[in-house]
Amino acid sequence: MCVLFGRVAACVAISVGIGGAFAKTNVIYSRFVVAQATEKAEKTTGQGEGVVRAVDADDRRLMITHGPIAGPLEMSPMTMAFRVAPNVDLSSLSKGMKIKFTISRDAKGLYVIEDVRPEKP
Repeated sequence: MCVLFGRVAACVAISVGIGGAFAKTNVIYSRFVVAQATEKAEKTTGQGEGVVRAVDADDRRLMITHGPIAGPLEMSPMTMAFRVAPNVDLSSLSKGMKIKFTISRDAKGLYVIEDVRPEKP
């Protein structure tokens, strides 16, 4: 009888240990989901200045040579293609145009231009 009781106790101890680990995993996952939801709710943006190198209206992309972007989206100067938000009018932009722009990160972490303003000469 003792042998059987010992096995049952061991099984219960293992189950409780596994259940406890699973519960801890759920708590960590829940915190991760809450952190993601908070991160998505607070849109992080940055401001930049640059020169348009190419406009691809069909794919809604802009190739821009820009200076440093400070703040939460810190970025070194470079030439880069950016996706452009649907509300941005690309028809007024052309190659060589100096612009000021606002970028953010989407849910996948990709940069998206939210606003473009041609610099006035």
